[in-house]
Amino acid sequence: MEIKKKISSSNTPDFFSKEMIITKKSLNENQLKFTYQKQLISDLDSKHKEWSKSIERKF
Repeated sequence: MEIKKKISSSNTPDFFSKEMIITKKSLNENQLKFTYQKQLISDLDSKHKEWSKSIERKF
């Protein structure tokens, strides 16, 4: 019961399920990391396409 009181009386909202509790700050940080990784993959994909085009021209 004490855990429920601590969660409900917290000033920052928590996103939670039966398995785990995640703070909003942690959720936002993970979202930023994911967005950054997604951008890196996108950049790598575009570089690969450019590289493959330059290879095709040589042959």
